[in-house]
Amino acid sequence: MEKTYDLKTMTILFRCVQAIEQIVKKDIMNYGLTLNEFSALEVIYHKGKMPVQGICQKVLIPNSSMTYVLDKLEEKQLIVRKQDAIDKRAIYVELTPLGLSKSKEVFPKHYDVMEQVFAVLTKDEKETINKLLKKLGFYAVDLSDNE
Repeated sequence: MEKTYDLKTMTILFRCVQAIEQIVKKDIMNYGLTLNEFSALEVIYHKGKMPVQGICQKVLIPNSSMTYVLDKLEEKQLIVRKQDAIDKRAIYVELTPLGLSKSKEVFPKHYDVMEQVFAVLTKDEKETINKLLKKLGFYAVDLSDNE
C-alpha cells in the first residue's frame, strides 16, 4: 500500500510542477524570451557580472546549450560577453544597458505573477513546503550519488 501512496505523491508533485511551469512559460513568452534565456538573464541581473560556467551552475543548463542561449541574448543586445584580461580562457557575461532596463521592467512583473500562483498558500504553508521539498531533493541527490 505504501508504494501506491508514493506513486500518488510523485504524480501530484509532477502535475503541480507542470501546471506552474505552464504559467511561467506563458508569462515569459510575453517578454519575447525562452525559459532558458529568461533564467540566464535573471541570474545575471541578480548576481551581476558572472563567468559562463557560473551561470551554467545556477540555471542547470549544460555549457553546450548555454552558448546558444547566450548567443540569443547577445543578438537581442541584452548581454555582452567579455574575455578576462588575465585568464584568457575565462569569459564573463554582463547585462548591457538595454538588458538592465528590460530586466527592471520584466522581473517585477514576473514576480507578481509568481506571487499570484503561491497566494493560495499561507506563510507557514510556504515554509513547510520549502522545508519538505528541500528534504526530499537532498535525499534524492544522496540516493543518486550512492548508486
